Amino acid sequence: MSGLIPLTVRELRKWYRNPVFFIVGLLQPIFWIVLFGSAFDITKLFSKLPPDLSSLNPFGIAPNYITFIVGGILTTTSLFTAMFSGTSLIFDRRLGNLGRFLVSPIRRSSIVFSKILSTTIRILVQAVILVGAAMLIPGGLILENGISVLDVIIIAAALIMIAFSFSSLFSVIAIRLKRQETIFGIINLINLPLLFASYALFPAGLMAPWLANVANYNPVSWSAEAIRTVILNGTTTTASQFHSVLLDLLYLFLLSVAMIIITIVLSEKEIRD
Repeated sequence: MSGLIPLTVRELRKWYRNPVFFIVGLLQPIFWIVLFGSAFDITKLFSKLPPDLSSLNPFGIAPNYITFIVGGILTTTSLFTAMFSGTSLIFDRRLGNLGRFLVSPIRRSSIVFSKILSTTIRILVQAVILVGAAMLIPGGLILENGISVLDVIIIAAALIMIAFSFSSLFSVIAIRLKRQETIFGIINLINLPLLFASYALFPAGLMAPWLANVANYNPVSWSAEAIRTVILNGTTTTASQFHSVLLDLLYLFLLSVAMIIITIVLSEKEIRD
């Protein structure tokens, strides 16, 4: 795609040259980990179960709640960051930048994908900082079973695919919008159902049966569960667990490919000044 790299660099410069936006984007998920993660102590609830009832613990082998929700927080951070990628397109239209892009010899899809790619890079940076913070705080992330290079690749792949999927979705929504209030309203309508109708923060065993069934089809659940499995099991991941992770990644891959194709087609046809 012609012009993709320069436009992506432009988007990244806008990010790190805005210190408030940069710092807030990094601190918000850390607050989720520190405050929400520390507010719920699963060891007090389930650690005293007798051995014959240990299977009733819906959190499985998670040593604490922070370790359990890290995968979910990484995924929801990716989700929320990706949702706002479309707003940049609206601002470019309102400020006249989009018109200048359209008269230059670059593909229209490159304009959109520069925002998607820069958002994905930002998400990966946030993920590294968030994991580091989760390991440093008292009672934070515990990797009892270690973690391998393959596990890191799986985590990165899940985050990249969830970022591409939702960045593409909200970029497609923003293509013809001229008011950022409209897309903000759509974001506020969608983000909470996606979060709470998923396995990001709670296991299926603590959810109403109908909600647990809905969560099975939620991409947020696919990403959170894949990341959670490798974080909790690490190098001891069994064949069945690894198969489940690969299945979640396959679903994410199919979704991201479908959204990328839709984004390319609509970008070339629908983007107007």
